[in-house]
Amino acid sequence: MATNTLLSGSVVRVAEDVENVLYNFNPSESPLVSSLTRTPVYNTFHEWNRDSYATPGTNAAIEGADASYAAITQPGPLNNRTQIFTKAYSISNTTEAVKKYGRKGNSELARTKALRMVEIRRDMEYACIGSGAAVTGTSSVAGKLRGLYGFIHTNAAFGTGGTAGDPTTNTAPTAGTAAALAEATFKSTLLGVYENGGNGSICMVSPKHKQKISSTFTGIVTKEQVLDGKSPTLIGNIDFYQHDFGVTKIVPNRVMATGSDAGIVNSIYIYDTDKLALGQLRSLETEQMATTGDAKNFQMRTEVTLIVRDEKPLGLYSDITASGG
Repeated sequence: MATNTLLSGSVVRVAEDVENVLYNFNPSESPLVSSLTRTPVYNTFHEWNRDSYATPGTNAAIEGADASYAAITQPGPLNNRTQIFTKAYSISNTTEAVKKYGRKGNSELARTKALRMVEIRRDMEYACIGSGAAVTGTSSVAGKLRGLYGFIHTNAAFGTGGTAGDPTTNTAPTAGTAAALAEATFKSTLLGVYENGGNGSICMVSPKHKQKISSTFTGIVTKEQVLDGKSPTLIGNIDFYQHDFGVTKIVPNRVMATGSDAGIVNSIYIYDTDKLALGQLRSLETEQMATTGDAKNFQMRTEVTLIVRDEKPLGLYSDITASGG
C-alpha cells in the first residue's frame, strides 16, 4: 500500500447507502374475515332466526281417517353483539416533513395508515374465530362479539372435562384436557356436520395443526413419490381431505398461531362460507382527531359482528394440543 493512501474510513461525510424501501414479511392474511360476505346491521344487538324440519319417520295414514295436526315448531333465534375495533396514531408534523427512506411520497402518515388497516383486520379475525361469548357494551365495558368458538354447539368435540358453548344462552365453552389431534375425531366431526346440513368445504387450522394433519392423517390412500420427468417429488402435505361426503380444503391460518386462547391455538373449525357473514354497523373509516399540539392525530375504526346463520352445519374440534401431537 502506498504511503498516505486515503482509506474510505477516513473520508469525511461519505454518502449513506440506504435502500429506499421498507421490507415487511410479517403475516397479513385474515382467511376467515376475508372470505365472508358483508351485510349491513342496524343495532349493536343483531338478531336473526333459523328454521328446521321435523325429524323424518314413519308417515302412513289410515284411509278415511281424520287429519291429525302436529304442533308447529317456531324458528329459533340467534344473536350477536357488535364490537368496535380501533387503532389510533399520532405523528408530529416534523416527522412528516423530514426526508425518509422507504415511504411512498415521503409520507409516514400513509405508511402508518396502511399498517393499521392490516392490524385491525387481523384483530377482527382473532375475535371472529376465538371469542367464546358476546359482551354487552356499557359506559365502562367494551362490547364484544361472539366468535365461532362460542357459536358451535351441536357438532363440537372437546377434551375430557370440556363443554361446548351455547349461543342461545350466551354461555362460553369450557376448555377440557388437551390431547393429540386424532383423525377419528376429525371424521366424526365431519359426520356431524354433514348430517346437520353442512358440506364442510373448509377446515381452518393453525400452521402446526396443518403440519400434523399432513403427517398423521392417512385416509385410505398411501403417500408415494410422483415422478415429474426425472425429478422425484415427495408428497408431504394434505391440502384437500377427500371423505365420504365430499372434499374439505385444509386452510392454515397464521392468526391461529398467536396468543394462548383455547379457541385460537387449540381448535380447528369446519364450515361453509355461505353459512356465515360479517355484519357491518360501521364500515372502516379513518378520522383526523382534534389538534392538540404540533402533530396530526388519527383514529381508525369499524364496528362489526359475526353472523352465524345456523351453527348446526358447522364443526368444532377443540382441546387439541397446540403442537397437535
